[in-house]
Amino acid sequence: MFRIEDSTIHCSRGDVGAFTLKLPITDTKKNIKYEDTSGNVYWYNTKKNELYDSDYNVSNVSIDTLNMVYYQFQTGDKITFSIYERNGYDKVPVMTKDVNITETTESVYIELTEAETTFGNPVNKPTIFWYDVTLNDNLTVICYDEDGAKEFIEYPAKGDDR
Repeated sequence: MFRIEDSTIHCSRGDVGAFTLKLPITDTKKNIKYEDTSGNVYWYNTKKNELYDSDYNVSNVSIDTLNMVYYQFQTGDKITFSIYERNGYDKVPVMTKDVNITETTESVYIELTEAETTFGNPVNKPTIFWYDVTLNDNLTVICYDEDGAKEFIEYPAKGDDR
């Protein structure tokens, strides 16, 4: 089993899984950048469910007519996906996966192998780990935030003798 609900990853120990990473462009207040077909910029406040024009005035434009703007990964960029013990951000990760970007793109496919999802000791009940995603070793783009830790929940695997 491998599934993602909101930002929580659920994975049976040793199962393969993958996800696509896209990073919406945000401003300092975490409003998400959108553009119309003419290139006009809008900002969407997800907490207030409000759309603003480029001057941050409330807009009457329908968000359904706009396109979300994503970070453009560049050749040579590196994404690092790391899993930590719960409450263990100050420790060495129990699993790290690097993905090197080979062409300009707005999305990165991160695939986890059987070996990569078989970390630590076997579990006999769902066990919560934390994860983060880092860009170029110096910018954490998904991590513990005001909503709490990003969780990776590992489930027991039948016949796990590792």
